[in-house]
Amino acid sequence: METLLLMIDESPPLAVEWRTPNGRNRPSPVWLCDLPAASLNDQLPQHTFRVIWTAGNVQKECVLLKGHQEGWCRDSATDEQLFRYELSMEKSTVLQSELKSCKELQELEPENKWCLLTIILLMRALDPLLYEKEMLQYFQTLKAVDPMRAAYLDDLRSKFLLENSVLKMEYAEVRVLHLSHKGLTTLCHLEQLLLVTHLDLSHNHLRALPPALSALRCLEVLQASDNAIESLDGVTNLPRLQELFLCNNRLQQHAALQPVASCPKLVLLNLQGNPLCQTVGSSEHLAELLPSVSSILT
Repeated sequence: METLLLMIDESPPLAVEWRTPNGRNRPSPVWLCDLPAASLNDQLPQHTFRVIWTAGNVQKECVLLKGHQEGWCRDSATDEQLFRYELSMEKSTVLQSELKSCKELQELEPENKWCLLTIILLMRALDPLLYEKEMLQYFQTLKAVDPMRAAYLDDLRSKFLLENSVLKMEYAEVRVLHLSHKGLTTLCHLEQLLLVTHLDLSHNHLRALPPALSALRCLEVLQASDNAIESLDGVTNLPRLQELFLCNNRLQQHAALQPVASCPKLVLLNLQGNPLCQTVGSSEHLAELLPSVSSILT
């Protein structure tokens, strides 16, 4: 990554090797590097890290205080308007009028799918949190009148719910995220969850934990039981992950757990209710595959 430069305090750019969390995906919203030995002066009360993206003429800074293990600089999804634009009073008034007109049309034509979708999108533009409950009701109606696009609508609904969850998490300034019983079919915007320590994805309709999940560098506990998970590609090189709950999923082969072996601090893995647990010698095979995991429940 010749376009990324790293400087500490007043030092010239350091010679570092940049990599993605899972080691293979490019482009990536998250990049990592290891600091060269003796690059930090222990006598200083704090260190200022500066990363410059030369291709885009952008730089970010964060401060690491002495005695602390981490320091972060993160753009806010709210401040950056990643999921919606700040509306002027005039635009908001126009959209409110459009929303009212669409609702009136929908009452006359209850099976008009384009009208229903427009209502959902107008609600997202106006205030995604205020209209969340009503938006979910319109999604339910839209799926009923347009079953051919049910999978697309489920994914779009999941995307909107994740965006709302990111906004709520930022407003509350917490690092724990509960997404259970949301009917999620896909995961997106995972780079926005970089600082999350506990993530609950249980009781959804997920079929995989995607590679982008490896961006969660602070994740300590991951609950993903009661889904339909067959792939664990995203549970890769998570440096702080200690507990992983995968009960009642669709893991068929022991090889599907290979990515988990790259998580150095994992001590508890719960696989109860997965098909692989029914195979002869499963416990022995898992112990061989994951020797550093002290407790594997099957």
